[in-house]
This record gives sequence, C-alpha cells and structure tokens, in this order.
Amino acid sequence: MYEELAPPKDIEVKFYRFSCPLLNTTNTPLSGLYNPIDNVESESYPLNNKFQNFDISSSQSPNIENLLTINSSFGKLFINEVLEGLLTLANISDHEVSLKDLKITIKTDDKVDPENKEKDKNLELSYLTTPEKIPPNKGYIVKIKTLLKYASKYTIEVNYHTKSPKYDQYYYKLKQKSLIREKGDRYIVEGGVVEYFNKKNLYFDSNSPFQISAIFYNKEVNSCLIEINIYNPTFYPLTIYELFMVPKEKVEKKIQIFKNVNRLNNILNNTKSLMLQSEEQINLLFKIDDPDIFYNTKKYILNIYWMKDFDFIPKLFEYEFDNKLDTYNEYYTMTITEKPKEDIIICQNFKVVINIASKNVKNKYIISLSQEPIKDKDKTNDREIEIIDIIEKKMELNAKIPSNNFILICKSDILGNVYLPKLKFSLYEGDNNNTIEHVFKDLLSFNCISQNK
Repeated sequence: MYEELAPPKDIEVKFYRFSCPLLNTTNTPLSGLYNPIDNVESESYPLNNKFQNFDISSSQSPNIENLLTINSSFGKLFINEVLEGLLTLANISDHEVSLKDLKITIKTDDKVDPENKEKDKNLELSYLTTPEKIPPNKGYIVKIKTLLKYASKYTIEVNYHTKSPKYDQYYYKLKQKSLIREKGDRYIVEGGVVEYFNKKNLYFDSNSPFQISAIFYNKEVNSCLIEINIYNPTFYPLTIYELFMVPKEKVEKKIQIFKNVNRLNNILNNTKSLMLQSEEQINLLFKIDDPDIFYNTKKYILNIYWMKDFDFIPKLFEYEFDNKLDTYNEYYTMTITEKPKEDIIICQNFKVVINIASKNVKNKYIISLSQEPIKDKDKTNDREIEIIDIIEKKMELNAKIPSNNFILICKSDILGNVYLPKLKFSLYEGDNNNTIEHVFKDLLSFNCISQNK
C-alpha cells in the first residue's frame, strides 16, 4: 500500500500591519523614553540617568515612539482605506529551505457585487519565480499595499513551493521502508527531489464606516425630496468634511444639502465639518427641482469625505442606492405644466394639466387616466377634491407624438388643506394587451379658502 509524504511545518506565514502615527503630544513624566527595566549596565552601554534624560518631545512635535509601529493584528479596517504592511515567511526549522513560486492573492467575498464583478476584485501578486534559500530562523518579506474597495470579508491567500535537502533525505529514508507515492495532493517527487505545495490563508474584514438609509418624497410632482439618515455604527468618532449627492449617470451634477434636519448650524452648504460620535446619527434633506434628473436617474451616489482620529487625508465613502420615487418608472415622465398659483376657492372650478412624456420615443404607448374610487377605509379622512372631468382620458405616445397632456377640471367643497384623489395611469406597450398600472395618491395639495376671505 502506497503512503503519502506528510507536509512539513517549517515556514510560518504572518502579516504585520503598518500603523498610522498616534500623534501623542502629551508631555508627562511617563511619556519619555526610558531604559528597559531588565537592562544590565556595561562599559559599552551605560545606563542613562533618568532624572537628567527624560527624552520628552516638545509640544510642537509628536512623541517619536508613536511614529513607526507595526501590529500583528489587522485591526479595524474600513472601505477605501489602504491596507499596508509586511507579509513574512519565516523559516522556523533547523534546516535550510528553498522558497519559490510565491503567489499572493487578495480576494473579496464572493457575495460582493455579484451583478457587476470587476476585473480588479481579486488582486494577484507573483514573486520568487526562481528559488530563494532561507536559512534557519531567517525569512522572506513582502510589502503589501492595497486599497479596500468593498465592505467584505477579505482573504490573503498565500501559495508557495518549498524544497530542502532535508525533504529528500526523509523521502529516501521512508522509501527504504515502504512504498511512497511520487505525487500527492501537496507535493511531487521528480528525480528524487521533493517539492511541496503550500497554502496559507489570512482573513480580515473591511467594514462600512456609516450605515445609510434613504427615503423619497414626491413634492408636488415637479420636485423630489430625498431624506438621508447617516448612522455611525463604529466605536470611533468620525468626522465628515464634505457631503454631496450625484446621479450615477451624471456625476457632474452635484446635489447639495437642502436642509439638515437635526443640526441646522452644521455642514449646511458644506461650510463646516461635522463629527458623528459612536452610535450617533443625523438626518439630511436633499431637494431636486429638475424633473429631468429625478425621472431619468436609476441610481444615486452619496459621497462622504470622512476621517478618523489621527488620519491625515480624508477618505471617500460612496453609498449607491436606487431611485424609489413613487412616480419614477421606465416608461414615461410626469410634470405639472398648469395648476392654480395661489389658493383655490371653495366650489369654484380650476384646471390641472399633467404632461406625460415618453422615455422611449421609438415605442408606442397607450396611456389612459382614471380616478380610483374612494374605499370605505379612506372615507374617515376624506379631504380629496372632486374631479369633474378628465379631458382626453386616453392618449397615444410615439415617435411623432412624444408627449401629451391630461387636463383635469376640478373643484373642492372642503375648506383647508385638500388633495387630488387617487389617480390610476394604465399603460399598454405596442400591441401588448398586458396592462402596466401606476396608482398615485395625493400628487398635489391645495389650500381651499372661502370666496369672501
């Protein structure tokens, strides 16, 4: 019966992350540099008098002990941070080992961005195509620097081959006693030379510095409001230096903050920075008055330039989200081209003109408009105006007629704040008999006053 060679445990793989300076400028007696407590004084290395040499940095410079440090743990990492450090392959055996075919791959979780996988999602680095001899208690070091683009579980996959005269000696010794396979899952023997295939995985997480939610509001059809909630789920205070929104298809069109719901004195018009403490949140309001933007934008991107304590350069966090406006669809846009500019008068007729424009002028659409009946559950809060007539209840949109109008003749017999009733738009595409329906409630609101007011 054939036996396989057991893989050796002579190479130890570790990663040490470079740490940013802490910029500790606190000058206290305990912040100086001292001799180690177990130092033994010699003529070559006399002990310094601690009462004369504190080596305390000045208030104008950081404590030098904090400038150059490496950590054996990955620590907390966030999107768009740079992971930089040293990957070490140390020979922990008592014999020489030859290292070759070193390949390092930095992989993201397969669940990240499944619809739009990018080519650079997995970063592959190759080293040591020719063997490198590593003596006992020595090692080979690779510097790694990579930008973390995703909130994901990352894997640093280290693949390498090893050779050693010790392997060959061990192989010949076993071969005299039993039958040994010349090729196994993790090794191969060619001409009496044993070569092992080794693999080591190191894992770390990259997290989102913020949790974002977006709520869309239709404001009188011709405007759109987007409320953004920003929450800091981390254990650190995070400083926001700049914040704006853009349509994904037109990133040059910046959408600025319309109103900061919680703190009107902060980051309005991006003139001041804002610090969010751990587990703190803020609500912001964005207003879009251009229907061409909110009717033709499938996705928005919220851009946040932010920093942690002791960071030097702001990092960009991008949050992409879908257009959830109730009037948004892929077939047509809707704008109000005529309505009362001021208050309406009770029991007096007024006109509302709704323009419908095709988004796909090469297609033929048949669109009809009707009023949804009031249900019993709605009657207790009935402040809807009456639609007396809908002129041209059905329209056709095509290449020759890319847009058309629905004209509503309305009146109200209720004073105060009143609304348009539920409207149902039914669309037929081409010769397809399948109906696509959109029902909208409270598209417009009015203030109804008495005639003598």
